[in-house]
Amino acid sequence: MKQTFFIYGTLMPGFRLQAEMHGARFVGAAQVPGRLVDLGRYPGLLPGEGQVTGEVYEVDEVQLARLDAVEGLLPGDPAASPYWREMVTVLCGPMQGRQVQTYVYKSPSVGCVPIPHGDYRRYVREVGRES
Repeated sequence: MKQTFFIYGTLMPGFRLQAEMHGARFVGAAQVPGRLVDLGRYPGLLPGEGQVTGEVYEVDEVQLARLDAVEGLLPGDPAASPYWREMVTVLCGPMQGRQVQTYVYKSPSVGCVPIPHGDYRRYVREVGRES
């Protein structure tokens, strides 16, 4: 069964984990509610006011399990997982108004650098970081 999934960081094309999305079908660019923080080598989406820019893909159960492993999601144990899959509503793009899954950062974010505009690709260019 295929599911729609929003990505916003290093899983996107041009970044170091893009190969993990092999086999997923691109649906379109999108924004979802939340705020983005820089966690060092990758970003984290946090609940809150603002918008996070990324892309929606269609993935199957095998791909989703692979992504869960990459993101450190421990099935059945949200407290021990740095990221957890949650449903969010797409604010704009071809999936506007629809619910999609995404990874929400669950670990403490105190001291993390905010990405005010919510666009990781733009942020990496602005700070001159390699993808």
